[in-house]
Amino acid sequence: MKLKGINTFEQHLEKVVLGVAVLAVAGIAGWQYLSAPTVKVGSKSAYHGEIDGILEKKAQELERRLGDGAVSIEIPADTVTLAAPGFSEQLVAPISPVQSLAVTAPNFNGQLVKSGSSSVDVWYYVPTVPVLSMKGVQETADALTADSAKEAAKASKVVAARPDFQTIDGPKDVVWTTPYARIDLKGLRAEFTGSRKDATPPLNAIPGVWYQDKPFVVDIVFERRERGSGDSWGAPVAVPVFAARPEELNFRARIDGASAVLREDVFALLGSDDNQFEVLQPAFYDTVNQQFVSPALLAAQAADDAPATGDAGAARRRLQLQTQLQDRQRRAQTLRADLAKLGGPWDDDLERKKEAERKREEADRKKAEESGKGGGGNKGPGGGPGGGPGGGGGMSGKNNTQAETEAKDAKKKAGERKSKTMALRRIEAEIAAIEKDLGAEPTAGQPTSKPKALALASLDELIVWGHDLEVVPGHTYQYRCVARAYNPFFGKGNQLVNEQRAKHLDAAFTTDSIASEWGSPVTVSSDVQFFVTRALVGDGSIAAGTAQVEVYKLLGGQWRRSESSLQPGERIGKVDSRSGTPVDFSTDYYLVDVVEDLDVSRAGSSASKDRRAGMAVVGTLSGSETQIRVPMSELDDPDRTRLRAQADASAAASKGAADTAPDAGGKPGLGGSGAGPSGGGAGGPAGGGKSGSGAGGKSGPGAG
Repeated sequence: MKLKGINTFEQHLEKVVLGVAVLAVAGIAGWQYLSAPTVKVGSKSAYHGEIDGILEKKAQELERRLGDGAVSIEIPADTVTLAAPGFSEQLVAPISPVQSLAVTAPNFNGQLVKSGSSSVDVWYYVPTVPVLSMKGVQETADALTADSAKEAAKASKVVAARPDFQTIDGPKDVVWTTPYARIDLKGLRAEFTGSRKDATPPLNAIPGVWYQDKPFVVDIVFERRERGSGDSWGAPVAVPVFAARPEELNFRARIDGASAVLREDVFALLGSDDNQFEVLQPAFYDTVNQQFVSPALLAAQAADDAPATGDAGAARRRLQLQTQLQDRQRRAQTLRADLAKLGGPWDDDLERKKEAERKREEADRKKAEESGKGGGGNKGPGGGPGGGPGGGGGMSGKNNTQAETEAKDAKKKAGERKSKTMALRRIEAEIAAIEKDLGAEPTAGQPTSKPKALALASLDELIVWGHDLEVVPGHTYQYRCVARAYNPFFGKGNQLVNEQRAKHLDAAFTTDSIASEWGSPVTVSSDVQFFVTRALVGDGSIAAGTAQVEVYKLLGGQWRRSESSLQPGERIGKVDSRSGTPVDFSTDYYLVDVVEDLDVSRAGSSASKDRRAGMAVVGTLSGSETQIRVPMSELDDPDRTRLRAQADASAAASKGAADTAPDAGGKPGLGGSGAGPSGGGAGGPAGGGKSGSGAGGKSGPGAG
């Protein structure tokens, strides 16, 4: 074959390339063979064959250093970079590229307050709880039931330490005070919704969502101080919470160190006006005679311009009944609300029909299940036909367990409905009985009736009170009070501007009012008191003069009264059997003398030539004390008026108990020892009765 146009070089190019490649490979192989490669070992280079020896030498040197007698080698700090300092700095260093997180007010809160601008931080108006005004102190004598005495001992170490409370096996006679004050609800609401647009910077209203648009009063704290020698007063002491209310409404012990959990409890519980009233107007413990009268009723009576007429005892008895009526109306309202959540009041006929229908449906269901098993057509979720071990049998077992749980829950719910329904019917009957005794048409006892109740939001002001069982008869006290409202800034620190957050507005759970002024001093009554109502000079069998004396004694939770005419040398008070049961009214005093009263303005109609108005000189049997009693002053003594009214009210209640006792129909009367808690929490325009659903244990609304 003749090659045209191809020169010799082109013809042998492939052979030339192949030859060059063979020579290059042979050169590289020769170079590798003639010059052995080295590697870096530490700071020196070594051939492959030398590496093992170098490493072995280094190992022996380290072993020698680590052995006995080895000398430690200090590593120069400047040659090693320590990690600890840098790590510590990183721990305290900010993790955000800015010094503080962005305040959310310009965005989210700016929309809430409708400021019209979201480009600036929002400053909020800081509310001030209005100062309360002390109105007075009410004193009540009664007997705590055994259960109530135990609750009082739990609430106070002072009460628990009393000798008569060491063993509680029956009612305990007590005298307690009820300080009461006025709270400005309208002013409180205005503070929480307040703003200051003219301030620099402008202060916006607090977002309503922060406090549910309702200022919650978490606690009313009354402080007591006792008069010492002379005119000195002791240090203020907070009065414990003596109240027959659910434990979850006693927030005082939980305020310190509060968390978001307590906030949710406040919103959930105090969102109900009934529960809020329990904080503002606490119900007192269950007492034997229900002698308590709502301070709000007494304040309303005192504010009435009409002069008091009629029997003081009958008037007080009426106030006691009104207090009990308000208490029961509020308790009935609470029971109706509870029953509405449970499915309504229990009706035996209706429930029997429902139970029969349920049993019929259960029988049909079981029949259908048995029919399905017999056909072998069921397929369980985990197995094949016929309801094998992994099939329908497993589902059936699960259904049975669920059915048992539901049955237990239904039984528990039914029991609660029955209990509350019985309690409601009992209270409704008591309401009708009290209304009848008050002379009103007994309509509140009907199941369809609804007691009237004012919402807190509609009240401008309210009488609030507390109870004090720690007082000692014969001692003198003063009271003041503080209102503690939920702090709407609590937990909202990241939504406040830096300046307001620096004031720790978000730290405290409550915002408290300034303490009120101290109220007027009050001296607690002793369990035996006497008053000289008349004294005549030259009267009596020996013409030494006579004195008419009234003695009051607390017995069984009731004030009893005894009257007697004495001559000098006779002891004040004696055993009185006129009420059927002998009562010892003896005191440690006796009549020393009757001297003429030279003040002609006090002579009265009894003055004559032979029977001149006088003053009684009384002394203790031990001779340690002598007093002069002026009858005209004793007659108008407020303590005598109060004790006489309570004694007369007790006598009227006892008569009512005797009149209603023979009732064979079992209708609750107004006698006996009363039903449930005392009317302590019922007072006020909107009441303040017990928020719990219990109906109390006695059959009558109380003997008062």
